[in-house]
Amino acid sequence: MTDLISLVELRERYGPLVEQALAIYEASFPAEERDAPENLVRQIRLSTRGAADQEKLYHFLVGVSGEEAMALSLYSYHVRQRLGYLAYMAITAVSRGQGLGSWMFSQTMESLAQEADERPFGMCWEVERPSDIQNPQERQFAERRIRFYERNGSILFPEVELLTPPVGEGLPEVTYHLMYYPLSDEPIIAPDRIRAMVDVILLEGYGVAPESHYYRRAMQSIRE
Repeated sequence: MTDLISLVELRERYGPLVEQALAIYEASFPAEERDAPENLVRQIRLSTRGAADQEKLYHFLVGVSGEEAMALSLYSYHVRQRLGYLAYMAITAVSRGQGLGSWMFSQTMESLAQEADERPFGMCWEVERPSDIQNPQERQFAERRIRFYERNGSILFPEVELLTPPVGEGLPEVTYHLMYYPLSDEPIIAPDRIRAMVDVILLEGYGVAPESHYYRRAMQSIRE
């Protein structure tokens, strides 16, 4: 199947591909984890501008078959930390189990690897904690998602407490696990690298303050 897929970076804020990508996004994430559609469209606009203050680059990638969007990934590259932050990745429900997810993940990591002259350290992101999910079916889906990332070379840091603020009015806080895909040959992921991931996700991704309980809780959970 992946032989028929090409990778496209969205540059226009409107059009069929944008509409299809947003539909995949809405169908793939629960309400408490979804960003507003206008914020995703804003990422498309930002991706055409290059680095904001030379500190951050945005990318909205879509896997396309013919004229149909089959998969998406959104990530930002944080120049100072040399880290990518994978905000979202998803594929259409009918494409699951056909290798498209692994292809999209690989393509996204390859895009990050070519981001700058100085090779990035890797990509970080948050995933749902299965132990916090009451619904058995949703819990199994969260466990499968973690296994998928691990099969594709990613590392789980279960001890790191990533509590995030509500993404909208009336929605709850959410606690996540931290995951990381290394692009460098570091034999051990040092605590300073993990702290940098937390900075990228919480301070820059969610916009929390360093003195907030979200940030303090995460930092206190990082083991030397």
